[in-house]
Amino acid sequence: MSNQADDNGIDVLIYPRYGGPVVFAVSRTGAPAILLNLLDTLGFTRHGEAIYVWHELPEALDAAEVSRTCLRAHKALTAAGYDAHLDDRLVRQP
Repeated sequence: MSNQADDNGIDVLIYPRYGGPVVFAVSRTGAPAILLNLLDTLGFTRHGEAIYVWHELPEALDAAEVSRTCLRAHKALTAAGYDAHLDDRLVRQP
């Protein structure tokens, strides 16, 4: 399994898992602790160990909360200077 953030040359990619409700926030290999900690504080749960680390949103969130959380995370990540991409499928229109 490849790291999609590395594959795309970005710091963080937030996207939905195909065929399921899980939303991933994948950071680049060797991402600094400050970036990983920021994702922790934005509502994502950290998984993995050592070099390969990823984050997921809790599955119990409804679509509106997923959208709000992802938008808030994307805004915070870009404000902190990270190259973060948010999959359009996670943005719910009002």
